[in-house]
Amino acid sequence: MTATATLTPSAPGGAAFAPAFADDADVRAIDAGSPALEAYVASAADGRVHVLTVRNGTDAEQELFPEALLPYGDGPLLFLGGASTTSEHDGRLVARLAPYGHVRLGRITRDDHRTTTTQEQPA
Repeated sequence: MTATATLTPSAPGGAAFAPAFADDADVRAIDAGSPALEAYVASAADGRVHVLTVRNGTDAEQELFPEALLPYGDGPLLFLGGASTTSEHDGRLVARLAPYGHVRLGRITRDDHRTTTTQEQPA
């Protein structure tokens, strides 16, 4: 007898990034700066959760600067999966995609934008 398992798709990064994969998420193709790279950003309907997916369509390693491809936010850029390595170059994150590989990065922006006020002190 053979047992059949039902596979349910899961969101990379767990439940925190699930809103970027919901039916009402905004998914748009973006220019990754090279014709060898296919990229898109999926954003949750509320605009707080963003996932960048970039695929390398060649048999050569490709490099990209992913920070500029995601919406600006105060949350950290998180690695969610893929066949890539990352490093820093001139203070910027660099992703190196393996041949035919991909990288998936995410960011959750916080909505508790605390502002810090400074007061001048007398000399």
